[in-house]
Amino acid sequence: MENREFDKYITYDEKNKNIKIAVAMSGGVDSSTVAYILKKQGYDLIGITMRTCHPEDSDAKKVCEDLGIPHYVLDARKEFKATVIDYFLNEYLQGKTPNPCMVCNKYIKFGMLMDFARSKGANFMATGHYTQLKDGVLSMGDDPNKDQVYFLSQIDKENLKYIKFPIGELEKPKVRKLAEQLGVRVYAKKDSQEICFVEDGKLKEFLVTHTNGKAGKNGNIVTIDGKILGKHNGLSFYTIGQRKGLGISQEKPLYVIALDSKNNNVIVGENELLFKDELMAEKINLISLEELKDLDGLICWAKTRSRDKLHKCQLELLENGNIKVSFLEDKVRAVTPGQGVVFYDIEKKVLGSAFIL
Repeated sequence: MENREFDKYITYDEKNKNIKIAVAMSGGVDSSTVAYILKKQGYDLIGITMRTCHPEDSDAKKVCEDLGIPHYVLDARKEFKATVIDYFLNEYLQGKTPNPCMVCNKYIKFGMLMDFARSKGANFMATGHYTQLKDGVLSMGDDPNKDQVYFLSQIDKENLKYIKFPIGELEKPKVRKLAEQLGVRVYAKKDSQEICFVEDGKLKEFLVTHTNGKAGKNGNIVTIDGKILGKHNGLSFYTIGQRKGLGISQEKPLYVIALDSKNNNVIVGENELLFKDELMAEKINLISLEELKDLDGLICWAKTRSRDKLHKCQLELLENGNIKVSFLEDKVRAVTPGQGVVFYDIEKKVLGSAFIL
């Protein structure tokens, strides 16, 4: 019996032939599968690949050749370094834990690359993100463990009308199955590394090298009342909530509570000190709301990291343009400065996002 599981993804529609879509292609299975299914659906396709920090993946070009569609490469190395890598390094030096994907998505992938796609005559840009658009608004998918919406919540909402996420409803195993069925050459290719410009397991070396040793400046590990318990080998190598690898021995387990960049101290304390009932955030980006004032007094739900659960909260817009988030039902563990906080309505549509202070 013929497998009809993926029929809706591979059904041709005559009216699509006049719609030009640029597929943002990394050479991985997700974006390659997007190109294949859009081709099946009859769209006029081009492939676009962005060169950021490594030579572009030759698989993207090969997939385009397999499909018989044009392939273009945008050299974004200069802009990527200035916008993403330099930000990444500066955040660590300030005792924060940066979120480079949120910044890259805002300015590079859905900024610079989208402009490039439209310069090639594309009506839309499609990507392989596991994300859904509902009524034109970024929305959390059915599987919270695949919530890539979190990383997209800083993009310009005006660009959403030009974006397609063709595999947003699927989970990764299904995408690989569909890719194999379609004959996509990279259907079994391994997923890319966590931070594209840092080799897996080499973050420490990367930070030390690219900050001329500043990231490895030694300092003290102290309690919240200032008692010195030991030495650390650089604030950048610690994160809020960390317990292992502190090199200190105490009667009760201690965790990293805060990173004091002014005094170069790692501050530790017991687990209960990690739970916060509020946070402050900056650089607010609206998605489904029209004006910043719409946030003031709003009761909604927030995530403070991508794999976090939703926390009911109330927002307060401050005079300096920042936002205060007060958690209403439960305290949140290990709130980490530099990470994103994303706000959702009851239907799990994104209201907006900001960066934690």
